[in-house]
Amino acid sequence: MNLQRLGLKLGILVGIVVFSSTVVTKVQAGKRPQIRARVVFADGTPLANAEIYVLVIRRNLDAGGSGGSGSTMQTDAEGYFVETLNVGNRSKFYVVGVAYQRYLAKVPPFILQEGQPEVHLLLTLDDNRVPIDRWNPDREHTALEAFLEPPTVWVVNPINGHAYKKIYCHDVMDALTQAATEGAYLVSINDEAEEIWIQGVFEPDSFWIGLSDVAKEGQWVWHSGEPVTYTNWGENKQDGGNTEVNDYVISDFGAEWRAVAPGDEHTPFTQEAILERADVPVKTLSNEQTNAQPTGVSIPPDKTTTAQTGRFVPSRQIKSLLEIGVWAVNPANGHAYISIPCKSLDDARDSAAAQGAHLVAINDAAEQQWLLGLFGNHLYWIGLSDAKKEGEWIWQNGEPLTYKNWGSKYKFPRSSLSLEEKDSAVMTFANGQWHAVGPGDVLWRMTKRAILEKTDVFDSSSVKEK
Repeated sequence: MNLQRLGLKLGILVGIVVFSSTVVTKVQAGKRPQIRARVVFADGTPLANAEIYVLVIRRNLDAGGSGGSGSTMQTDAEGYFVETLNVGNRSKFYVVGVAYQRYLAKVPPFILQEGQPEVHLLLTLDDNRVPIDRWNPDREHTALEAFLEPPTVWVVNPINGHAYKKIYCHDVMDALTQAATEGAYLVSINDEAEEIWIQGVFEPDSFWIGLSDVAKEGQWVWHSGEPVTYTNWGENKQDGGNTEVNDYVISDFGAEWRAVAPGDEHTPFTQEAILERADVPVKTLSNEQTNAQPTGVSIPPDKTTTAQTGRFVPSRQIKSLLEIGVWAVNPANGHAYISIPCKSLDDARDSAAAQGAHLVAINDAAEQQWLLGLFGNHLYWIGLSDAKKEGEWIWQNGEPLTYKNWGSKYKFPRSSLSLEEKDSAVMTFANGQWHAVGPGDVLWRMTKRAILEKTDVFDSSSVKEK
């Protein structure tokens, strides 16, 4: 009988987690699991008796949802604090970060082992402080949330050839500043196809868009200078509830647009924005494709937005776009990618074949980081297999393995299978590391999404009418 089972019989749970050193702790049975963390400066000095902001992000392993909680806490004389975890009934992984006087720290994503009562973490504060926010010097929460996520990336919309990027921001002025730094503008949404594509690729919360009447009251213009040809104002609210002080616009969780004033009751919760650029070169298979105007998806000129409701009702072509999902193009190689739900590995392969695609082949570190920046840390099937010859890993599309991002010992810690039984691979929540898996592994059962890739990204034949 192992130590953990013995502890259960005695009414005590025993857990062991190693991050910076080996620690054994004991807690009473029946208690919710906890994080016991120590915060130190870059030189190893404990952050003693200090007020910190702690953010815990949790995501279900089966891609069934996520959540988070933030709170202000106090470290003790040795730099420790304790936080209780929200576990529920589904297997989760967690990301933890802290902020202290514009210094940030985080740990790699981790999971709780079965029966584990306590996780020991070491959080080392970064040397570089977050720049002072001239609009709100005390707000570190947005900076910490962005710090816990993979860096955001530019993606190209094959419908219009423009590039888009989701950013974290403190408010609309911060978003405008970041846009100028990137040589971009806050997004102009010109039709319902573009709105659906943005929602499908970025899955944003409420976010800032580039519509404003700050120059002339009631005269809405896009940050890019484009004419306003499409709107999605909230139902029964003329111009989204515009007043003389409501000079900017947010997309309220993708349901409707709302006119707001900086600092009103809606804006503290709007900490994302979408940037857009029209002059982003995209590498394609030929110079002709590089210089050609993308054909994309043809959207009929008759808009389906109704003046009565201000909401869009997808047309038949748009519904087809929704049914197959939305593709995002990597400007570095001109390939298109999509994240899809799937019941199994075979289901993912069948879905890829039906869309003229393949499970993703990751050929270098830049592509790996781009995928993380777009799709984030989660569990995804990828196109790597050694089913034909043991130990000889090749991609589903036939490309050789030129880049590797294996996790420790090629496997997930809870796996009970031998390497010979692991013929497939997943990209995991542990900063995108790959792990070999086989039937029966926990990751084999829990991986319910896949990333697909294809090269003929500007071929409108992929969108079929019902």
